[in-house]
Amino acid sequence: MLDMREVLRVIRKRWYVTLPIVLITVALSAVANSVLPTTYQSQCSISLLNSPDVAAEAPNNGNPFLSFSQALTVTADFLGRRLSSDESAKDLKARGLTGEYGVKLADNAMGPFLTLTVTGSDPAQVKKSTVVLNTYAADQLKAIQTEQKAPAGAQITSTVIIPPQEPQAQLKQKLQSVALIGLAGLAVAFLSAFVAENLAGVLQRRRAGSGAAAAGATAADQAAEPSLAAGR
Repeated sequence: MLDMREVLRVIRKRWYVTLPIVLITVALSAVANSVLPTTYQSQCSISLLNSPDVAAEAPNNGNPFLSFSQALTVTADFLGRRLSSDESAKDLKARGLTGEYGVKLADNAMGPFLTLTVTGSDPAQVKKSTVVLNTYAADQLKAIQTEQKAPAGAQITSTVIIPPQEPQAQLKQKLQSVALIGLAGLAVAFLSAFVAENLAGVLQRRRAGSGAAAAGATAADQAAEPSLAAGR
């Protein structure tokens, strides 16, 4: 386990390695923050309602909001799947929807409620696309029933619960990318400091070994000189 004091000592000692990497990391993070696009998201919610004929027959004084049933929730799920199909995606693109969109049953929904979401980089276009998606959902609900020859007076309708909201900036993904660059740069700086420290240690040991070998050779030569002199 590394001692924090030892880590700080190495980083301070090898500052000439870590500092350039840290500066480059800061620069890259700043560039990423300015270059990566900010995405915006807008949502709206719709509800399916029983047909006027069904509502009139039910004991609810004709109020469609008292006519929710499991069947409507099933229809809402069916409509959501239809809107998520490739064919619908092409139709929506032709109608002017840009960016990404999603359709799902509302979280913790107790009835036939759908949440429509559009995400993109242009807030004005996101708002416009949410309106397009909302209108298309109503059209598809009618088309589904017309295909099955459901009588006009008995068709399920939809109403807007929450109109298309002003697009909100979604910064989480962008900040995660910038943070990832920063963490990667700091990790490289940290590892580089220890690599430099280890290389310096290896070189120091090699120099010490070379110095010891040279000193030994010199001592041997000096010891041999008296013997040569005596032999003469």
